[in-house]
Amino acid sequence: MSSDLLVVQMFNQSFTRVQSQLPRLHKLGATHLLVSPPQRSHPSRAWWARYQPVDFTEISGPLGSAQTLASLCHAARGRGLAVVADTVLNHTTNHPAWVSIHHGAVTACRLPGFSSWDFRPPDGDPTRYRGGPGRPLPDLDMNSSYVLNHLRDYMRRLFALGVRGYRFDTAKHLPPHVFAHILEGLPPTLCFGEMVYGSSHDFPRSYWRFMRAYDFPLSVALKQAFAYHGDLRRLIDPERDGLALPHPCSVPFVNHHDLVKNRRAFDAFRVHDRRDRDLAYLYILALGHGAPLVYAGDLRSAEVRAGMQFARVTPGAPRQWLGATPNLLAWSRGRHALAAVNKAGGDHYQERLNTPLEPGFYQDLISRVRWRVDPHGRLEHFHVPARGGRLLVRTA
Repeated sequence: MSSDLLVVQMFNQSFTRVQSQLPRLHKLGATHLLVSPPQRSHPSRAWWARYQPVDFTEISGPLGSAQTLASLCHAARGRGLAVVADTVLNHTTNHPAWVSIHHGAVTACRLPGFSSWDFRPPDGDPTRYRGGPGRPLPDLDMNSSYVLNHLRDYMRRLFALGVRGYRFDTAKHLPPHVFAHILEGLPPTLCFGEMVYGSSHDFPRSYWRFMRAYDFPLSVALKQAFAYHGDLRRLIDPERDGLALPHPCSVPFVNHHDLVKNRRAFDAFRVHDRRDRDLAYLYILALGHGAPLVYAGDLRSAEVRAGMQFARVTPGAPRQWLGATPNLLAWSRGRHALAAVNKAGGDHYQERLNTPLEPGFYQDLISRVRWRVDPHGRLEHFHVPARGGRLLVRTA
């Protein structure tokens, strides 16, 4: 896959609202837009209800209809963007109008297309269910060809509407053969899954044939590096050091909906300080590793917007480290861009920074201040503000 992918999660936003934001998102440099699960789901308008499917044959609910989803996909394609659908495949709703559950087992089913025989019995694994005490979310039987064909039809229905990517919710609970079946016959698209592991060594390699994954190990490294007394130098080559997933498999993030809505459960991966989160975004967007994901609620940050623009103009550019201390990282991207992050409480000043940059004038995408690189590649009076960053791109 290309190294210039950039996903924005338009969490729990209607398809019509997302469509209205396409010009801005395109200008910022997004390539893919992740929308919340579009299938008919639990009748509540709360966000969590979208993760309790009722009917995989119907696109309806608070987010919009099949028609508004198709309209969004068509408009996005016209701007060179692709729509990624969040998909919830391993379980359904536990709403009593559609299922009766006793001791975790489905005893009666009124869901369109399914019967009680299409569910697997509970196995006692508390991580599989998120319906609250006594109200498990019943798992579909992934060894049933009928169930897999039903889900494959849903994937194809989304593709026919214009969807060109899929996020797989709780992907770690779906065996690899599921993806081989449901993606059969579809052309290559951006697929990534939610597999919550703190170490890169814990990820089952069998999934890489089908998808990327949220880079939870890198988020652990970000949390530790940006903590008080943390050391940014551990972020110099996180993939080599086992602190990040391999580049072709990684979807780096600082925030996504679970870190916002389920903070206690995902605390190990969340950078708590708002300013540190902005700087962590600068790092993942300017690094050139994986396919970064930006949570739409964070687009208010000037650093996040500048980081997206920086990523847009540096696709595939090689990285060269120019400076590294516990509080500061600086690196070039090719010969026309430079990034720096300073988490310290004081400014960083360097009279002369030697770089591989071509001579000329550069603009900082954050402050809009202009800098000059001399004919020897030296950046004079290099300054990075306290708790801030620089994203320099060549202008002339």
